[in-house]
Amino acid sequence: MNATKVVSGLENRLWILPALCILTIVIGQLCAAKCAFIQGDILGIDLNIFGILFYSLLLVSLLVYRKFYPEDWFMKAIAAVASVGVGAELILVKFQVENNVYCPKCLISGFFFIVMFFLVARHLKKWVIILLIAAGLLFTSFTFNGSIIPSYGEEAYPQFGSDKARVEIIVYSDYFCPHCKKIDEQVNTILGKLKDRVRIRFVDVPLHPGSLEYAEVFLYAWFVSGNNLETAVTVRELLFDTAVKKTDQDGVIALLKSKGVPVKSDRERARSIFRGFYNESMKTDKVNATPAIVIVQGGERKKYVGGKEILKALEALSSP
Repeated sequence: MNATKVVSGLENRLWILPALCILTIVIGQLCAAKCAFIQGDILGIDLNIFGILFYSLLLVSLLVYRKFYPEDWFMKAIAAVASVGVGAELILVKFQVENNVYCPKCLISGFFFIVMFFLVARHLKKWVIILLIAAGLLFTSFTFNGSIIPSYGEEAYPQFGSDKARVEIIVYSDYFCPHCKKIDEQVNTILGKLKDRVRIRFVDVPLHPGSLEYAEVFLYAWFVSGNNLETAVTVRELLFDTAVKKTDQDGVIALLKSKGVPVKSDRERARSIFRGFYNESMKTDKVNATPAIVIVQGGERKKYVGGKEILKALEALSSP
């Protein structure tokens, strides 16, 4: 089958392309835990829902055009909607390039959509298409609010607060860092106020001797307690206190158990999290000193280093 026959076949069955777009989004959601993907909204509507609604509109329109209403002006209207959609698609691609994280379902559905666009674009003049694409670019620039949820493989990793939050706070610290210990209580108090509105992640940075073993203990406790912020805060407070005394790992584990905090030692699993989530986070945010936090909001990723900057940023975030 040559290219001409393929194009001709697609032109007679254009509805297949938006249908494939919808199918890609649905399948993409099923593997969202394993794939990097965009999380966001347009006009307050979740990006996935918005995409399904948009492609459903094109799907229904193409079916109506082919079966019931094969008028030229109707196809021009479909081409106009697709042209605006191209502008939106360019913004989403730009967002992924800027964040250096690529969403498979977005790119695959976008490919099917672009193929459809080129097949219907011939119904409009070039200058009209350019204006409509520009309109789509402007509209999406002002209405799209998104963030990147990176993939760290199949290994789960500690995250607390709201899973659906659009704002993420990553706390970088070292249990042997006196400045981290100094602000820890204040940071935890603010995080407790924000937990229903943000997603919280702790990343232990092993800058001092013994830091890695303490970071492992935090994960040993997390293996049992799961994503419970109150337990995580309790464990971190105990680790900061015992670091001052330079208690060895066995002593720290014994102390946690005496305080009623269950632990499950699994060094390989803990090191796997370090190789994945922890190392990737530190590399992405270029963290080489503690204390530090990174606030991810929309398309922005801002880092704050030092107690004053950190507390000021968190307090601003917690303000009504």
